[in-house]
Amino acid sequence: MSSTARSASLAQGSGDLLADRRFAYAEGAWADGDARAAFDLYEQTLERVPDWLPARLGLGKAALALGREAEARAAFERVARGDEADMLGARAFLARMGAEGGAVTTGYVAALFDDYAPRFDAHLGSALDYRAPELLAGALASVAGAQRWARVLDLGCGTGLMAKALAGQFGVMDGVDLSSRMLAIARETGLYSRLDCLEAELWLAGEPAQSADLVIAADVFCYIENLAPLFREVRRVLTRDGFFAFTVQDAGEGPSRVGADLRVHHAEADLLRWARESGFVILHCAQVSARRDRGEPVPGALYVLSRDG
Repeated sequence: MSSTARSASLAQGSGDLLADRRFAYAEGAWADGDARAAFDLYEQTLERVPDWLPARLGLGKAALALGREAEARAAFERVARGDEADMLGARAFLARMGAEGGAVTTGYVAALFDDYAPRFDAHLGSALDYRAPELLAGALASVAGAQRWARVLDLGCGTGLMAKALAGQFGVMDGVDLSSRMLAIARETGLYSRLDCLEAELWLAGEPAQSADLVIAADVFCYIENLAPLFREVRRVLTRDGFFAFTVQDAGEGPSRVGADLRVHHAEADLLRWARESGFVILHCAQVSARRDRGEPVPGALYVLSRDG
C-alpha cells in the first residue's frame, strides 16, 4: 500500500456506484456535524461493500461521536487489521480511546502529510495562523543571542518553514521528514544540505556524536507519543554547547494522551522527566500557541534545552 493510499482509495471508490454515492452523502453529513445521519449512511454503504475500509473508518468516527464506543472500537480494530500500514489512521483513533494496539503510527503520519503537502503552507498561514518556526527562532535569539549555528538538524522539517525562519543564521541545515512530498517542497527552498525521508529517532541514530550545535523540532512531537528515546539521541548528537529547541501541544493538567484531534498532547511532567533523565538542562520554557483550530488558540509549550555537562 503506497503512502497515497488514503486519497487513492477514496478517489477510486468502492467499485459499487450506489455505495460510492451513499458514502459521499455520509461524508457530507459528517462534514456538516450530523453524526447520526453519517452513521446511518456509512452503515448503508457497508451493507453493499462490507470490506471497504474508508467507510468502516467513517462508521467508527460517527459511532465515537455518538458515544457508541464499543461499535467505534470494533470498526477501528477491523480497519487496523485490514490496513497494515495504517495509512487511514485507525490506530490513532484506538489510541485516542485508550484501546490496546492504539498508536499514532508513522504510516498514518506519512500518508496524512503526503496528502497535505500541496496546500500545506497556504493552509497554515491562512487558516491556522501557524507560527511555531517564528516562536522558536525568537526563543533561541533570547537565549543564545545572535548566534550563528554551524550545523542544524531539523526534525520533521516539512516544507522547510523552520529553515526559512532561521535563514542566514546557520552554516549547514539537514532535515528529516516522513513525507516524501513535503521533502520535495523543502528541497525547492535550496536551504538544506541534505534531506532524508525517515523516522526522526532512526535518523538521529545514524548521525555522528556531537555533530550538531542545534536540533530543532517545530510542531512535530504532536505525532510522537514517547519522546524518551529521541531525547537520548538528541543529546548524543549535540555538541557540548549545543541547544535543543521544540514545541509541543500541551496536555494541561492531564496526562500525556492522544486527543480528539489525533495529535499527541504532552504533559509537562513527562517532558521534564525525559529532559532530566536524558541529561538536559531547561534554559527556557513558555506556554505558547503555535496555531489555531477553528479560530481558537491551541494550547502549547516551547522549550529550549542544553546539555547538562
